[in-house]
Amino acid sequence: MSRLNTGYGDILKLAIPISAGTFMHFLVVLTDNFFLSQTSDVALNGAGNAGVLYITLGMIGQGFAASGQILIARRVGEGRGHEALNILRTGLIITFLVGIGLVGLVHLLMSCGFSEVFKDAATGEVFDAFMSVRRWGILPSFLNMMLIAYFMGTARARILMWAMIITGTVNILGDMSLISGRWGFPALGAAGAAWASLVAETTGLAVLLGHIGWRHGRALRQSVWMPWAALWKWLRLALPMVLQLTLTLGTWSLFFFLVEQVGIMELKVSHIARNFFMLAFVVSQGVQQTTRTFISGLLGEGRGDELVPVIRRLILVNVCGILLVSHGGLFYPSVLAGPFFDDPVGLEAASRTLPIIFSAMMIYGFSSVLLSSVQGSGNTTAALIIEVSTLIVYICVSILVTLVYPQPVWRIWRVEWVYFSLIGTGSLLFLTRWDWRSKDV
Repeated sequence: MSRLNTGYGDILKLAIPISAGTFMHFLVVLTDNFFLSQTSDVALNGAGNAGVLYITLGMIGQGFAASGQILIARRVGEGRGHEALNILRTGLIITFLVGIGLVGLVHLLMSCGFSEVFKDAATGEVFDAFMSVRRWGILPSFLNMMLIAYFMGTARARILMWAMIITGTVNILGDMSLISGRWGFPALGAAGAAWASLVAETTGLAVLLGHIGWRHGRALRQSVWMPWAALWKWLRLALPMVLQLTLTLGTWSLFFFLVEQVGIMELKVSHIARNFFMLAFVVSQGVQQTTRTFISGLLGEGRGDELVPVIRRLILVNVCGILLVSHGGLFYPSVLAGPFFDDPVGLEAASRTLPIIFSAMMIYGFSSVLLSSVQGSGNTTAALIIEVSTLIVYICVSILVTLVYPQPVWRIWRVEWVYFSLIGTGSLLFLTRWDWRSKDV
């Protein structure tokens, strides 16, 4: 069994491929919004809200996959790495079945007139057109998540970078050809963006499945189902993470629906601001996954005394990375927002919102690592309690500044200060006041 190394170089070696691949997804979202904004504000807003809802549903698969990553890293740390393929095989089958159920759920919601919640009917029509195609991406997306969990849990992330780069490239080319109609393709508007994403996710899945088949095809076919006792333990570990991630993104979806009640311009600014918030996610996604792998792996190796120094290193890497990629939100926000706005009012609102996003990102740099440490230790129920407590406050403040006392959009986005500060505070209290190193998974 190889010893898990935890120096700065080792952190970067694992985190950078994930972050580089996630950067391609950021470019995908940015490209989607750029081409849609050239079509109309309604297209941008309808597809944007549908995209946020899609990501929320995706958190069901992400919660299951993230808990699988924790299990795989722990088994590798315990010298039982041969069980990783059993976990992968079981996880692929379960996530596929869950994905089919969610596709059916989305169809049911759309047939029941879910888009009628929009104040603007045209935005609701775009939402329907986008979501009718985008829902099918749940299946390849869930399988991708489980494969990513396997490669991260075994500390092999390079293939993920290439898969995400290929996915992003296919999506960008699809956006360019299908949204406004180029190279002989029809102009499909928001539905074109959905088709581009579906094809890209399927392509990324093909890359990862091809790699796993090439490296471990025979071993994967010979692997067995996890025993029911082990599967039940996984489900108990996964359920709090599924609830936590779904509630988090569901609440963020609610935030955008609340902003839509304030005004179309405010919603457009918020979707553009979301793009630049994704810059922090680009860095933090790699660091958070690395955190879960390191925390679980070190606990599996019995190296609990090294956890606090490792967490400090992870926070430093996260904060420095976020500062590197997102400083423009503080120093030149109007330059970043300029390509998306023709009107000076919207540009001014976006320019005042991006510095708020930047400050929230910096808080996120601390809180995301702390919460991932709680998850990586196997204390997923504690992470859920921290999340739910924070979301109750977040929802109340969001309703206050959108429906009760509507505020300018840059003030509305200050609710992110509340959210990330409370997440960080709750996680820090847990890590310093409770015995979290002895959790068995």
